[in-house]
Amino acid sequence: MFLEIFLIGILSGLSPGPDFFLVMKNSLGFGRRIGIATALGVASALFVHVTYTILGFTYIIEKFPSIFIAIKVAGSLYLLWLGFHAIRSVKQNKEQKENGLKVSTDKSVKEGFREGFICNVLNPKAALFFLSIFSQFISADTASWMRWIYGTEIIVAVGLWFTFLSTVISYQKFRDFYDKYSHWFDRCLGAILIYFAIFIVYSTIHS
Repeated sequence: MFLEIFLIGILSGLSPGPDFFLVMKNSLGFGRRIGIATALGVASALFVHVTYTILGFTYIIEKFPSIFIAIKVAGSLYLLWLGFHAIRSVKQNKEQKENGLKVSTDKSVKEGFREGFICNVLNPKAALFFLSIFSQFISADTASWMRWIYGTEIIVAVGLWFTFLSTVISYQKFRDFYDKYSHWFDRCLGAILIYFAIFIVYSTIHS
């Protein structure tokens, strides 16, 4: 059971989603340190999902679906903000570069961690994973300490994957390529985040 849960955690991280593209964007744009901070923010947010799953919040959401709808809406708004911010910052940087001005593109570790945390905690994909898949491994007979071990496995698996992704993608060769085409990379990654936001709203309305 331990191996199965660990593999499920890896697979959930491998599937492209808002967390994946945010870690990639911060790793390419700001380097390994900020990328890893974003990855750790994502992993830390999983404690929230694990906690409400173990404490039986699944039952509350089933009885009061409006709570989950509110989470979806909040998550989509945050993704929209990230997406538009990425596209807008690219335009500003390009204009300033053409004018010969030096632009500061620094982002602190705290900011990277915060972005990763908020993105995941408001990510309906993560919530659905814990409410539908992870909860299947927990029953009334499962000991409380065992539930927390299962949850910690998921957190470690996802954290390791995103840390690995941020480490690899922030190699200088990747960053040099990114710097050369950063205008288009940021536009595409921003558009993908906006797509996820629109898709979440659409699926919420038609669910």
